[in-house]
Amino acid sequence: MLKELATRLKQGHRTISFPKGNPPPLPDRLRGLPQIDWTRCDKNCFACAAACPVSAIDPERHSIDLGTCLFCTDCMEACPTGAITFTQDYRLAVRHRDDLVMDEKQKELELAESLDKKMKQLFGRSLKLRQVSA
Repeated sequence: MLKELATRLKQGHRTISFPKGNPPPLPDRLRGLPQIDWTRCDKNCFACAAACPVSAIDPERHSIDLGTCLFCTDCMEACPTGAITFTQDYRLAVRHRDDLVMDEKQKELELAESLDKKMKQLFGRSLKLRQVSA
């Protein structure tokens, strides 16, 4: 048993840190998170919602429920404007079920996160602004 333990200790880590760390190489055919460009979407079309077998897309609220999405790409094929694409991002870990509903607010949060990352790259640290009242 000690021999086996020594072998395992010499091998080091076999996993990567999530969500930090470099992701493993992904195949090109991977269907990650769906992304909908609502600016390219025809407002009265609803073809994506009609094609979705689990009704995960709500075009009136501009949202998609990733908790029910099957990642089947039926919506992408049905969209006449090509507003729906599937990304290589596979990370769906959230604390609450409601956080799996991607809507316009989620886009704003993603933009804020990307700006924070750019600030860290430029200045070497995060810049948080706050208001101090007297």
